[in-house]
Amino acid sequence: MQKQKLPPAYLGKLAEYHLEGLDLSAALLIRYEPGEWFLHEQQPIEYLYFLVSGKAKVCMSARSGRSLLLCYYVSEGIIGDVELLAGWREAISSMQATTALTCVALPLSVYAPVLRANLPFILRVGAGLSEKLRASTANCTSIILQPFERRLCGYLLQSAPEGRFGEHLTDVSEQLGVSYRHLLRSLKALCEEGLLEKRKDCYVLLDKAELEKRALE
Repeated sequence: MQKQKLPPAYLGKLAEYHLEGLDLSAALLIRYEPGEWFLHEQQPIEYLYFLVSGKAKVCMSARSGRSLLLCYYVSEGIIGDVELLAGWREAISSMQATTALTCVALPLSVYAPVLRANLPFILRVGAGLSEKLRASTANCTSIILQPFERRLCGYLLQSAPEGRFGEHLTDVSEQLGVSYRHLLRSLKALCEEGLLEKRKDCYVLLDKAELEKRALE
């Protein structure tokens, strides 16, 4: 993780949310590396994040300790909006950067009161939350109804932007809602078809076009 004072070049991101008149002396620009976790469920949340670029996956845990992939954010949106509006001090989900990720970050200890009093900002946040609900519902429907291969191909493409997939498979099986053995069988089948190549520490995506086709079927 790298932090710096917010450069003027990024002020436009906040203007999109009607925050152009805000005192930004405490605002930061934060960059995360691929694979870096920056929110942990039920742990204190320090910032309200405005995504500038990159991708992050969002997971939530059940009482059993298993986690479920909720959705991806792709180069846009706010992280921490639910916690801000509800006044919660702990994150309701965990987030991990799947690519290099850049965010404008506002410390909640400084900005939470003024943000809650900004009606245009609150309306903008409400619209974003509606879209998140739609995406989360679609993802849950996908987990229940869509064939696993389709979901797996989509997950591989999202998680391996450089063509190399190296996530822990036990975590992946939990997040996709299947057994570890079923995940291994599916990965092996994709390798046998020439779509993936298994290496010591990762899987290499050999045919992204076919994986994209199967993710949409």
